[in-house]
Amino acid sequence: MSATGHARETPPSAGRRRWWLPVLAVFLLLPLLIAVASGTAAAEDTESPEWGNATRGNATTIEVSLYDDGGSLDTGTIQATDFELTAGRVENVSVASINASGANRTGVRVSLLLDKKLDTDNVTVSLRDTGSITDEAGNELPRESVTVTGMDSVVPKYQSFEVSRINSSTARISVGIHEPIQQLRVSVGGPSIDTLNLSGFTERTGNTVTYTRTYTFPEEGKYSLLLMSVTDENGNGNSFSRQQTFLYDDSAPNVTITGPENTTVGKSVTFSAAETTDDQGVDSVRWQVGSDTILTGKNITVAFASPGSHEVTVTAADSLGNTATVTRIVSVMGNGTSGNVTVRQLNATTANVSLNGTGQTQRIQPPQGALVTGQNGTLERLAVSFPRNESATLTIRSRRPGPAFAAATGHTGVSQFDVDHGSVRAEDATFTFTVDRDALAAVGAEPDAVTLYRNSDGWTPLTTDIAGRSESHIIYRADAPGLSTFVVGIEQTAATDMDAEAATTDSEPSPSEPATTEIRTAESGQPDIVVTNATAAPSTLSPGDRTVITVELENRGTASGDHNVIVALNTSILTTRTVTVPAGEARTTEFARSVPENRTGELTVDGQRVGNVTGDSGGLPIPALPSIGVPNPLSLWPDGIVGTVLGGLLGVAVGLYSVLKALAIYLGY
Repeated sequence: MSATGHARETPPSAGRRRWWLPVLAVFLLLPLLIAVASGTAAAEDTESPEWGNATRGNATTIEVSLYDDGGSLDTGTIQATDFELTAGRVENVSVASINASGANRTGVRVSLLLDKKLDTDNVTVSLRDTGSITDEAGNELPRESVTVTGMDSVVPKYQSFEVSRINSSTARISVGIHEPIQQLRVSVGGPSIDTLNLSGFTERTGNTVTYTRTYTFPEEGKYSLLLMSVTDENGNGNSFSRQQTFLYDDSAPNVTITGPENTTVGKSVTFSAAETTDDQGVDSVRWQVGSDTILTGKNITVAFASPGSHEVTVTAADSLGNTATVTRIVSVMGNGTSGNVTVRQLNATTANVSLNGTGQTQRIQPPQGALVTGQNGTLERLAVSFPRNESATLTIRSRRPGPAFAAATGHTGVSQFDVDHGSVRAEDATFTFTVDRDALAAVGAEPDAVTLYRNSDGWTPLTTDIAGRSESHIIYRADAPGLSTFVVGIEQTAATDMDAEAATTDSEPSPSEPATTEIRTAESGQPDIVVTNATAAPSTLSPGDRTVITVELENRGTASGDHNVIVALNTSILTTRTVTVPAGEARTTEFARSVPENRTGELTVDGQRVGNVTGDSGGLPIPALPSIGVPNPLSLWPDGIVGTVLGGLLGVAVGLYSVLKALAIYLGY
């Protein structure tokens, strides 16, 4: 015992202190042995990971399963940039472990988070060329692919809904959608109701998928057409409620004509159609006085130059082209003054005229038909001035020209008109005559090769103009200083198609003497106007830039019509213009337009792309510079299995050294 009365501790002997040190060393080296064993097992894993299946998670998520035998996938190697899709873009990924059937088999579910909803039903997922996914043994996922179905979640987008008239009761209905559809519903309401579906429409693909059909309304009245809904081929539906109207009006105007039924030569009289009515309104009023005078307007004032029965015809049309015509017979009596003109036709080639001069131009024409008629040409009428209060008697004959005319002028004579007016002075004569087209074709001449010649101390050509045309003949007008013998001469030219000249517009009659004007019937048929070319200069623009768009249109139909040219940026209309194109003709129109600020996309004309608006500054691209960094000191450390084993051994050695040093300190070493 010690001096204090306590028992004295005896230090353990050396043999007793050291017997458990080997046990402690084995215990501390056990994790190292396990790590070496597991590293050896990992080193034996040579199987590559496998693709599983791909399924739809939601509208913006694709779930892809990946599996590995004999080890685990290295989830740190799974990045969004590893995956490539046939539609859409992977914005982010998330990885979760899944239970895989079979021993020693592990798996993960990779959720591919997309940047937006897809407009495609089937999407194929694969690795990018630069992508790499490995397991912990370094085996790479093969470059294969999997396909997911049911990803289309974008509803059909509205592009256009138009109802255009074909005739009074029939319309062309057109629906434009951004993608093909499998269901369509158009509601028709009005005097009768109907519902239209896709079965009656024809599909035409392009920048916009267009569905068209013709529809005939069963009874007159105003109709409302409503584009209700569409469904695409993958079952995505959308409702629009876009409305158009159509008026079925087959009723012609109720024409009322007012004015005298009797008048005298030279007296101004007024005729009116102001009381004409139509339930849709009167759009136009057209008058024909006699055989050749055409006037427009609700009211007209005319004076008849010769006695006899004259027809006054009025035709009224509504806005839909329905017309009605009324004719009034007006009896014109001589006024017993110096203005009287009397025409007596002995036969087709001879006419006698008696008149009292007025000092002004007087018109010589029978109540009906032409003045005199020849084999190839006809003198329709004659206007001439005789001295005031002097009586004149004229004899007008049509003959066949003799060979002397051709020898003197080098022209072929078609018709000869002899005008014998006695000794009374005649001035300022105007001849209106016709030449048969067959006569022109017989000598291979164009219509403008015709000239009227006057025989006055030799043959003198007169200024001759085309005044009108018909299918069978050409109408001419020529002025002469007096009366004598006249011959219609034709200069022979190369044969051409005479019918091509029929398209020229008739000349307008002068105020003093109405010209013979061809009365054309109302147009029949349908317009068919197409945009044949559209360009933009410049075609590559930035927001705010200005461009000039040129549009060429052609009417391939049989009637004149209007076409609404639409200039759009993506689906937004920038401007429109209505262009009228006659049947068989072409027209060109131009738009000068600035692109709105902060807007990009395709610039189109009627859906046809003519340019692009981009946000680029237009400068040359600057290549990205490589990043410059300080080398990692551990970058030389070996990776893979060797690196793992060496790293484990180093960690265990450091840990064992620390424990042994602490124990030695505790034991007093």
